[in-house]
Amino acid sequence: MSEYEEKCCCEERCRHHEEAETCHEGGDIVEHVAKMWQSAGCSAWSEVVKEILKEKIRARWGAELEKGAEAFVASMGAGWQAKVAKAKAEEEFRKAIEKAILG
Repeated sequence: MSEYEEKCCCEERCRHHEEAETCHEGGDIVEHVAKMWQSAGCSAWSEVVKEILKEKIRARWGAELEKGAEAFVASMGAGWQAKVAKAKAEEEFRKAIEKAILG
């Protein structure tokens, strides 16, 4: 693991989140609750960092990302229209065959 990965991933370093996620079936309840708090803390830190990064990325690259999103949505729309046209053509073909066979 690189130094960057080690510093930026709380869950990888502390590993208590894995133990905290399992249901408590005996043993030290205080230890279990402490691990749940530690896990929630790591998760909260990660969420805050993600929110901050989202803000920074949107501020710096928002316009370019919006243009990319528009292009993607337009492409999806064109692809969907092509699928609908193909489905209609196939349906017309089936109707024509049915009419030819059954009269």
